[in-house]
Amino acid sequence: MLDPRSLLFLLLGSALGAAGLLQGISMRSTAPAGTLAEMETRLRMVREENEMLKRENDSLRSLAQGGGEISVPQELIDRAEKEFGLRFLSSPVIHRIAREELRDRIAAAIESRFGPSGIDDRQDAYQLIGWLDAGEDLLAQLTAVRSVGSRGWFDEISGEAWVTDQFRIEDIPDQAAMVRLLARILLHQHYPSPPSYPGDDAARAREALHQGAASGSEARFMATNARTIGFMPMKRNPEAEQLLSTLSTFVQGLTTFPVVEGKGLADTLHVQGNEMLQKKLRNPPQTTRGIFYPAEPAMDSAALELPAFPEEPYLLESAGHLGLLLWIQEVGDPGEASAISADWQGDRYALIPDGDASTALLWEIELESADAAERLAGFFQAFIAAKAGLTDEAPLGKHVSTPQARHLKVTRIAQNRIRFINAAELETVNRW
Repeated sequence: MLDPRSLLFLLLGSALGAAGLLQGISMRSTAPAGTLAEMETRLRMVREENEMLKRENDSLRSLAQGGGEISVPQELIDRAEKEFGLRFLSSPVIHRIAREELRDRIAAAIESRFGPSGIDDRQDAYQLIGWLDAGEDLLAQLTAVRSVGSRGWFDEISGEAWVTDQFRIEDIPDQAAMVRLLARILLHQHYPSPPSYPGDDAARAREALHQGAASGSEARFMATNARTIGFMPMKRNPEAEQLLSTLSTFVQGLTTFPVVEGKGLADTLHVQGNEMLQKKLRNPPQTTRGIFYPAEPAMDSAALELPAFPEEPYLLESAGHLGLLLWIQEVGDPGEASAISADWQGDRYALIPDGDASTALLWEIELESADAAERLAGFFQAFIAAKAGLTDEAPLGKHVSTPQARHLKVTRIAQNRIRFINAAELETVNRW
């Protein structure tokens, strides 16, 4: 049974959502013809905010109906503190929740992190760039890889953790999962997320370092038990492995990045001592390139200027070294992907209004060498040709139209800079 406070939150959330929809409908019915497009945009935002409120309400209901907090063994707390040379600033909180309810909580956290319309704008941008195919649901994929077959999940927003109703503390694999969650909580308490969202590439870099350190702690716990009681290495998760194989190359890459490259960096720092790891945690890499190449000078994608836009972009982001690597892997050769992305110097992309009810995408990428830029342009030419159904590669600097009435163009605007445009309006693609 819901307690009065939880019930109040649920009712308030539902009321706010309903009020938002009614306000949107009212605005549309009374809007002058000249402002109809603006009203449509505002109504879209109201609907998206209402959907996010609904998910948050579902998560709150899950919390109210869940199994509450679980007791954390003191020896695991002591282990985490000793391993990282830090003390918990407050008692770590780990909740138990029904497995099917964890999915809703994860989805709500992802939406909350990006803000109203943030996840939808990213899905739109990712499809125009080519990371996702038409019809693929970004939120569903990101939620699934975090929830399917999972015994535990760390909430970056609250700094608390969740385990499913299948969690059994007497089982070694579940103890290892708790060690990982405790590591995330401990590091989050001492090195919390920045007050404002730093952008996708910086957020992915920070997440990789934190999750990589926690995954290393989990692996060391399993190795210790293997030596003392002959326990087998970490249990496979066939359900999650099968799911991962069905997802896009991009989402697969985002999922494995922290536990491969992030863990590799964290393990290297751990061997050097807590002082080195803590130094990196205090000043985490601001780009995913900093995870791949931690010894190289830091770069700032935000310094790359884009052309002026007639309207404010819906989304302005950086794909980063990781995003470029995964794009080339999706459309081309994995070996070439590593070689070209190693020359990444910066990138920015913008999702902008285009026509009455569509969007356009402009993506600029700066590389270190002219040779890498030429090879990357070739991949874009092949990508555009495939979208348009051409037998030869698309011409450089000239737009090509697709059967879906999209207009695509790749231009080498400098020896080492590439510009890609995917627009709904011919005027838009010709502007740049």
